[in-house]
Formats: sequence, C-alpha cells, structure tokens
Amino acid sequence: MPVLLLAGCTPALAADALPLTELAPITISAHSGTAIPYDSTGCSVSVLDIPQLEKEGIYSLSEALTTVPGVFVTPGGGLNGRGNASKAIIRGLGRDSYLLPMIDGMLANTSNGSSLVTSNLIARGNLFDLGNVEVLRGAQAASYGGGAISGVLFMETPRGEGKPGFRLFQEHGSNNAFTSNITTQGQLDKLHFFLSSTYETTENDIRSADGTRPVEPDAGSFENFAQALRLDYELNESTVFTTTYRREDAEYQYSGKDWYGNGWMPNERRTFRSNLVTAKVESKVNNFYSASLMGGYYGTDNMFGRGSNHDLRNVQVEWRNILRWCKEQTTTAHFRWTRSQFDSTSIYEPRGNDNINRTLENVYSLALEHTWQPSSSWTSALAARLDYSSIHQAMPTVRATSSYRFNNDTTRVFGSFGRGYRSPAAFERSSGVLPAWGYAIYHGNPRLKCETSWSGDLGIEQQVGDSHTLSLTWFWQQTKDYIRAEQRNNEYYFTNDDVHWTSQGVELALNGELGDAWNTGYTLAFTYSQPKDAHDNPLPDSCRQVWSADIHTSPVERLTVGLGAAAVTGRRDYDGSRMDSYCTLRCYAEYIINDHLKLHARVENLTDEKYVTDSASGDLLAPGMSFYGGFTFTY
Repeated sequence: MPVLLLAGCTPALAADALPLTELAPITISAHSGTAIPYDSTGCSVSVLDIPQLEKEGIYSLSEALTTVPGVFVTPGGGLNGRGNASKAIIRGLGRDSYLLPMIDGMLANTSNGSSLVTSNLIARGNLFDLGNVEVLRGAQAASYGGGAISGVLFMETPRGEGKPGFRLFQEHGSNNAFTSNITTQGQLDKLHFFLSSTYETTENDIRSADGTRPVEPDAGSFENFAQALRLDYELNESTVFTTTYRREDAEYQYSGKDWYGNGWMPNERRTFRSNLVTAKVESKVNNFYSASLMGGYYGTDNMFGRGSNHDLRNVQVEWRNILRWCKEQTTTAHFRWTRSQFDSTSIYEPRGNDNINRTLENVYSLALEHTWQPSSSWTSALAARLDYSSIHQAMPTVRATSSYRFNNDTTRVFGSFGRGYRSPAAFERSSGVLPAWGYAIYHGNPRLKCETSWSGDLGIEQQVGDSHTLSLTWFWQQTKDYIRAEQRNNEYYFTNDDVHWTSQGVELALNGELGDAWNTGYTLAFTYSQPKDAHDNPLPDSCRQVWSADIHTSPVERLTVGLGAAAVTGRRDYDGSRMDSYCTLRCYAEYIINDHLKLHARVENLTDEKYVTDSASGDLLAPGMSFYGGFTFTY
C-alpha cells in the first residue's frame, strides 16, 4: 500500500486493542473475512436476524433470503416444492450462479459458479444450524474470488456460548410435513461446543396450472437429514482453535409434465449428499498483529435422475494476516490455495453412452485490503486480489468501499465499487458433442472467455427517533461476455454474448417498533430494478419489483401474532417470456407457556394464491394454503 496511507497514524495502545472475543454486537465479515462493526462498512450487506425469523415461523434458508432487499428467491423452497433447486437472483441479474455461497470460510462452489451447487444448497438449507448469515450485494471477487460476480452468501455454524443447554423443535403440517431439530450447545471451561441434528420430510404440493396432479403418490416428496458440529477451544488468552463439521443427506422425487405429451413423467429420484470439514487456528500475537491458518474440505454428490451425476471436491488452505499499524490504519493480507474438482456425468438415453466432463483446477490467490479510519465516524477500504488459475491464468479484481456517519451518528452514507468474474464450466468449454438431460445436444466451446462484472452502489441509512431505521440504496451492475447456449437446428452451442447485461435500481429497507404498546414491530424490504441487455430486451430469470413485509404484535403477555407478505412483479422465465406476478400472505402465532416450552403455528399462502413457479416442468404452481404447528422445548 502507498506510504501516504500511513500518514497521521496514532500508535495503537494496549487499551485500544480488542481481544478476539470482544467485537461489536453486530459485525459483518465483508472485509476479507475480518469482522468489523456493521455501521463501518461501505458494502451493501444484510445480516439475518435468525431468532426473529424463527419467531415469525421462518426456518428455511430459502424463505429467510426472501426478506433481504435486492434478493429474489424462488418461493416455497424450490422450483416445484421444498427441497428442489431454488434460484436466488441478486439485484435482477438473471443467473443464480452469480451468487457465491460460503460456509465456515469454505467456498461451497467452483470458480465457475456452477448453479448446480448454489441453487441446490439454498433449496435445502435451514436456520437451525446457522448462527451468522450475511448477504453481500455487488461484485465481491476482490475479497472472495471467482463466482462472486454479483453477491456473496456468507454462512457460519454457531459458536456455543453460556451454560450448556438443550433444545428440541418439532413441527407438523400440511402435505404430511414434519420437521424435528435437536440442538445442544454451551461452554465447558475453555471449550465451546455446538451440535445440531435436523430431520425434515414433506410430500409437497405438486400441481399444474391445468388442474392436474401427478399419478404417482410420492411425486414431489422430500426427505433430508442434516447435522452440524462446531468446537472452539481457547488454547490461551489470545489463541483459539476452531473445527466444524457439516453433513447433509437428502432425497427428492422430482415430477414434471411430459414435454412431448399431456401426461406426467415418471418420478425421477434425486439425491443430494454433502460433507464439510474445517479446522482453523486464530491467534492474536500482539496488539499490532493477528494471524489465522484455515484448512478445509467441501464435497457434494448430487444425482439428478438416472445417469445425471454431479460431484464437487473442494480442498482449501488459507493463511490470513492482520496488521494494525495504528488506530486508524489496518491491513489484511491473505493467501489462499483452492483445489477444485467438478465432475458431471450425463447419459443420452437413446444412445446409452456415458459422457463425463471434468474440471480439475488449482487457484492461487493473493489478496490485500487496507482499511483507513481517520475518525470514529469515517471508514474507507481498498481491496485488490489476484487469482491465478491453472485453467484461466490470471484474473485481477478490485473493490473500494467507504462509510461515513454524521448527525450524531443517526445518519450514515455508504458506497462501494467493485469487480467480479465467473469462469466457464467444464460442460460449457468442453470440445465435442455433449448429450444432456432432456434429450438436448450441446456443443462445448473451449475458447469461451470468463464472464466479468462491474458494480457500484450508493446508500443512505437514517435512524428516525429511537426505534425506526430507514435505508435507501441506489445500485448499478453490468455483466459482460455472458455465456449463453445459442440454439441452432435443435442443438445448442455455447458462445460469449457480444452485448452486456445491465441492472440498475433502488433498494429500500425499513424496520422499527411502534411504541411500547403490545410490543409491536415491523419490517419492510423493497427492490426495484431494470434488468435488460444492451438492446433493451428483458433478461431471463429476472423480475422488476420485489416486496416483503412483516408486522407482529403481542396483544397479551406471552402471545405474539403476526402477518407477513411477499409480492413480485415483472417476472421473466428462463427464456425471457413473462411469468405470473403474485402477492402472498402468511400469518403466525407463538405462545410461551413457561420458561421451557412454547407453542407455535403458522399458515402459509393464506389466500391460496395460484401462480407458476416452474414453466419448464409443465407450468407447476406454487404450493397452496398450508397449515403448520409445533412446539419448542428448551432446558
């Protein structure tokens, strides 16, 4: 970094240094994984309030993401039911693989941002085993690398705290839905522990716009086992060793309309398995220098029907260094090596021959981020990254952010500007003919270039009184060299689009409490975007307006009731055609019997709104009105 950045330093004193465990109440990991106070970052980021979401009857990751400004997620947990692929579109750019998921510091993706990983991870995630969920909007490759072309989904397994305890959650509902979670966590001397196990099953509500339903009784059924473990051991006052383990084993019976007739296709058994293991040592060497060393493994084995298999093997090692030159200046430098192997197998049934496509890639990354805080109210940061891939050579990225608080800290302005990229998948760049699911023929293109993006945003956050917060953000992002499958004579050829994709708009977030009466609170999130290409054509898999809102109150002691709403307009399908707009309502209630037991109930899609979620499978409708009820026992 230039020497000028160090001018005017005030030496860091011991009293000013923060131990690893003494962070601000709300921190974010937007700056190269270094936790900083939320109100000091210039990034557009939302931190999910998981206890509040669970109080509102939201337990799945996909449903939780619908409450975030700038994010559109397929409703109901997936394209045709809980457990199936769930698209997450960031700020209108119509490709769910532009969102990079990370779990416990591990890349849960490939550098090419394969949607087979992202959309399926979101579809089955739950909040029971997540302690921190952050959604960063905008190009974030300078901090996180390839795949973060328009956002990052940053997730962490909770750290055990306090007296050891136990929680049992159970819920039953429509379509033979059943969810059970057992969690134990706490602290034993220097050891912090968290252990969670979840079982979930549902038959879903599979139906088509023409009024028909699948003939097979188990069509759309979903079953999932998920476990999560985290151990933190304080080796001494300044050094912590952390290890995590996560596992998922799920099965979904996919069913859709026959593309060549009016009936339903036979069920297609889809299985999803994943394992994640991480180990990390973090040490505060002195008041000026901290370091961490992390290693991890993330693997998935996904089968989408007979002969369609997709496997990912990620190995990651990261060495991070934090230099606090003085109270105003901090530099984070880290080196990361990632070995990623992504295999896909497809059988073209009439020919019966196998086709295996493999990406084996080593990526070496060097990243620097310098944070400058000339005053307690102003924080700016500049990040630069160089990824060197064994396939795509060098890819440099940058990001700049700034945040300034004034008016007695009741007003904050923030902004960021950055670059992202996504490299072509093995399937897209393979040479020769590629048979695939749906009897389609694809032709790979080894000359494909990486997709790249630039993004910028400018926002203002205003505290109104003691209990209301309003945030308004303008954003712009553009993607170039979009990789598309161009159809020629009933076959598909991968090419880089010669026009750019652009989305711009505004995000609005409002939340607060309505006085002391009945303990009433509310949230509102709204996004308006204009996603289009250089010829003003609307982008596929996008939408213009996304609304989510919630209001809850406690008319009597121990009872909380609430009403939520979600609305989407200007939807576009995978081919750019129009899709249904919709507005759904949900209501929920929670009653605390005593310190150990509470009851909860909810009704989803209260007005039985009928709208298409998946046209490619035969105009499948969203789930109808559904009822759920259960209890939570803690000890």
